[in-house]
Amino acid sequence: MRTPLTIRDLVNLLYQSKDVIEMLFGNKDSIHKSEILARDDMSDERLEKLVLYEIIHENNNVIGLDDRIVTFIEEFLEIGEVTTSFINDNIQALNENLKYYRIDSNPKFLRNIKRSLKRISSTTSREVMKLHKNIDDTYKNQDNYVIKLQELDKYKSKRDDIINLIRESEQIISDAQGFFNTIIDAELNSIVLDLRYILVRNRDYLNEIQSQIIDYINRIQYQAAIYKKIQRLKELKDYEELKYKTDFIDVVTGTKALMFQRRSVLKSRISLDFLYSDRGHELSKKIATKLDLLRNTSRKPAGRMAEGFDESNLEESTSLNVAGLVEKFMTSDSDLFQFVLTYKFPEKVGELSLEKRISLYVGISIDYDSKLSISGKLGKMDYVNDKKQKLKLGYAIIKPNRKMQA
Repeated sequence: MRTPLTIRDLVNLLYQSKDVIEMLFGNKDSIHKSEILARDDMSDERLEKLVLYEIIHENNNVIGLDDRIVTFIEEFLEIGEVTTSFINDNIQALNENLKYYRIDSNPKFLRNIKRSLKRISSTTSREVMKLHKNIDDTYKNQDNYVIKLQELDKYKSKRDDIINLIRESEQIISDAQGFFNTIIDAELNSIVLDLRYILVRNRDYLNEIQSQIIDYINRIQYQAAIYKKIQRLKELKDYEELKYKTDFIDVVTGTKALMFQRRSVLKSRISLDFLYSDRGHELSKKIATKLDLLRNTSRKPAGRMAEGFDESNLEESTSLNVAGLVEKFMTSDSDLFQFVLTYKFPEKVGELSLEKRISLYVGISIDYDSKLSISGKLGKMDYVNDKKQKLKLGYAIIKPNRKMQA
């Protein structure tokens, strides 16, 4: 004979077996006893204790959670099947406590009234959300269209039941409003106002659910009609009667729908402006990798240039005859970077620093790109910056475009 459980004993028992309870709840079809006993956190004595106190039940060495535990978890987590009994029970409890409080103004009855109002609010919202979820799951996951129609029709009836319960709740609150006004209780007024708002919101939501159910039913009936026609066509095809008893071949031949047309590959050139963009660079790199054209995979695109990077050299650039410098470069055999780096400028210009020569090189490559040929190769140069640090500088090899000269 088992000893009665206290609340503390029950909580401790559930906590000690939390992993097993979680596993059993996730496997609603139950688990074999040997699989439970194979766990490190379970022994024969502990399993017998759980069975003794009806936390779990055992039948032919198959273990499952007791229905009361399953119901408690589903209700507390707001999951599981849709049922309107919770709303109805709270409405009945509200009526009873209103009647009792009119007879005896006991604070206990007032607390029960508040509790019933809160529960009507929470259970109504919960059941509406569960109803919506179950309708979606049924339409998307149920394969048999006959069962799917019956399930949706059942949820349609439950939707009507919830609507009726909302109306009944609103009527009770409306009839008791004068009574509520005689009670000096700010919390009660707040609960009533919140419940009024939630009931109106849920009623509107249920109207949308009604439209959704009708739409789903119409889709299923349409799909079912098409499925029956396809079955009939398949039957005629299997008996070699499709060609001789129907005009199927003529109908398909005369159909100009896109799915019956020969697929044609569209060939179009990508604009140069797009290829110059960051997105174009990524696309080009993917194509080059696919065609095994990417030779130097370690090379990465340069970062975005800071705005106004050449403004500090704007004054010096205006004093330079850049066009004349480009014309001299077009007749040389050097690359643009080395040409600008080693070019001896007139005395009035003075000696340009490495940073200014780099800015000039970048400006020419941008402004005179039509006259230049970028090979895609990189050159490197060692240099020492102002902080006496030895660094490597990479630059694109740019040559004169001889075709443009021709």
